[in-house]
Amino acid sequence: MIDRLWYVSYGSNLLRERFHTYLTGSDERSEFGAHPPAPSTALPAEQKWLWIDYPLYFAGVSRRWTGASAFVSTTVDAANRSVAHGYLIERAQFAHLAAVENVVAAIDVKATETLAIGQWSQLAVDREGEDFRGKYDALLRLPDIDGRPAFTLTSSIVREPGEPSSRYLSTIRRGLLSADLDLDVDAYLGKAAQRSAKITSAHRGSSSAAARYSPTTEKQ
Repeated sequence: MIDRLWYVSYGSNLLRERFHTYLTGSDERSEFGAHPPAPSTALPAEQKWLWIDYPLYFAGVSRRWTGASAFVSTTVDAANRSVAHGYLIERAQFAHLAAVENVVAAIDVKATETLAIGQWSQLAVDREGEDFRGKYDALLRLPDIDGRPAFTLTSSIVREPGEPSSRYLSTIRRGLLSADLDLDVDAYLGKAAQRSAKITSAHRGSSSAAARYSPTTEKQ
């Protein structure tokens, strides 16, 4: 029996065809750029839309999209929930996704076997002195979906303030518009942008880079 888990997305991977490139692979002619195929190119066994109790914000700089990237806080905030798209995929596919998102050849996701719901663990990422590696280095356990464990990837730190590019926002918007949800998409993204300024300002300069990058596991 294939070991599966739920990967829960909240950024550009809300758009199903964008997420599929992580599984099937794509070349430079793709609107999403080149991606190596996963060990198994099988598409998700199931998918579903949901809300998660972790607020969406934008920060840092993306090499692929330019502008800021989407993240969710590692702290529960039920008043500022995020729209998410869950995909039931193989554990090996999830490990591949984590490696590609962090721009490394491979990554150990064994923490998926021990994390309790509401906990997160920092993934061991060799940044090789390059800041663009390891942006999605926090593995966050979400409430189970249909009896199976669910996880998302986000940042272990709050990165520098920034604005997402129009191309990136357009991809997220396309994903949100494909959902069967009663949602004002522009208002939702506008609130996320406003929240971003507050979150990044509150954390700017709060600790040294060395301290912020130290491995940790926290329970919310």
